[in-house]
Amino acid sequence: MRALSSLRLWLAGALLLPLVAFGFSWAATYRLAQQGQEWLVPIRGYDPRDLLRGHYVQYQYDWPVADASSEGQDSLSFASRLCIEGTAPDIVRVRELPAALGRDDPGQARGCAIVVRESLGTRREVRGLSSGILFASQERALALSRQLTDVRQQGFVRVRIRPDGVMRPVDIEFRPRGGGSPR
Repeated sequence: MRALSSLRLWLAGALLLPLVAFGFSWAATYRLAQQGQEWLVPIRGYDPRDLLRGHYVQYQYDWPVADASSEGQDSLSFASRLCIEGTAPDIVRVRELPAALGRDDPGQARGCAIVVRESLGTRREVRGLSSGILFASQERALALSRQLTDVRQQGFVRVRIRPDGVMRPVDIEFRPRGGGSPR
């Protein structure tokens, strides 16, 4: 009888262990996702609404480039790290930082409020620091689709940038073109 009781206790522990590990993993991931500063990045985009893949808004970042006169906006399409200047959530300008070869040069990040780095996603719609996606409900996706096509409004994706430079979209908001920063 005592052996059967001990066996049941071991079995219960073996069944609970994966649940406890999953709980700790979820808590650590949630905590990591909540870290960082929120910034507003201007975007241009559209809503492809794919019924098989879900409802989402795909967009391209419209970074305010510090030296837009030389090569323009497309010069950031291959950037792996950007220096963001400004005070959260408002970006004044960004500049590309040279690719790091093992370690960072603190002098390169001088004047940066935060440095964002590209993160490789498994989705082809997410291309480094040039484009991204935000999942939304069907109703919200329809509303965002209408707003993104309205030339009188400028879209902004609210992103959370962690201290390690990883950027994740939080929401999309709009303001009239030529107006002040959204708050």
